[in-house]
Formats: sequence, C-alpha cells, structure tokens
Amino acid sequence: MKLLLTVMLLSTILLFTNCHKSDDPLSPINCNGLVTDTLGTGDNAKIYMPNAFTPNGDGRNDIIRPIFQNITSFSFTIYDGNNNIVFTSSVPLQGWSTTVAANSFETYYYKIQATTSNSHQIGKCGELYKLSCRPTGSPALYFEDQLTAGGFTGNTGDILPTCP
Repeated sequence: MKLLLTVMLLSTILLFTNCHKSDDPLSPINCNGLVTDTLGTGDNAKIYMPNAFTPNGDGRNDIIRPIFQNITSFSFTIYDGNNNIVFTSSVPLQGWSTTVAANSFETYYYKIQATTSNSHQIGKCGELYKLSCRPTGSPALYFEDQLTAGGFTGNTGDILPTCP
C-alpha cells in the first residue's frame, strides 16, 4: 500500500511539474522540437544571442541577430506574443531591423536551431526585448556591442533613459 501511495504521489508531482498555463510567457514558442546533441562531444561551436536591441537608427544595436562560432547552418525565427512570425532567416549576420516607438519596451521570443561544423545540433530559445527606454526592474539586458571573447562582458554604448 505504501508503495502504491508513493508511486501515485510521484506521478502527481511529475504531472504538475510538466504542466504550464496556456498564457505562460514562453508558450508562444515553447522551445519544443529544439535539439542539442553536443554534450560530451568536445564540440566548440557556440551561439551568442543578445536579448536586447534599440532600433533607433543610431548605428548601434539597431538589429537583433545571433552571432555564431563554428556553425555551418541555422534557422533563426522571431515571434511576437501572439505566436506570429515577425522575422526568419538562415543567412549569417542577417538580423531583424524594425522601428521602435518612444518610451517602449516590447517582448518578443526567438528560436534558433543550428548545425555545428562537426555536424551536431544546437538549439536555443528565449526572450528578447525591443526598446527605447529601460523600465525600472527590467531583466538583465545584453546588447550585441557587449559581446567579447568571454561572452556578453563588455559595456554597451547605448545610453537608455528610464521609461516613464
């Protein structure tokens, strides 16, 4: 009897931990279907993805795009909050450039599936932000101009006002 109760309890816990609400912020892309098979292979391929851009035409962080190391092919897609595709590309260094309204901070979602030079797969997804100002309490923002050999460790040249 104890064994049956333990199995039922564990099953219930697993059921609820795999559950998510349909209005969950990541549900528009879900990251489903992404494959990463580089674990333990010594593959040194990388995907660097900034999570913020400021498409204001100043020549700095105006587009959002992934930067790759030792990747031979990829697909990159950006979705809005309604799961509509707003941009897709498989061309290296091509990114999404759009306009930004004054005093705005908009959330989008990205999904990347790439093939490494060693024929392994890397999948990556997450949120990204199109902005003209920084809201109080905003998440950590990483811009393309911060990318160094050590990752997003540099300083950005974008000076953003605080959103009203």
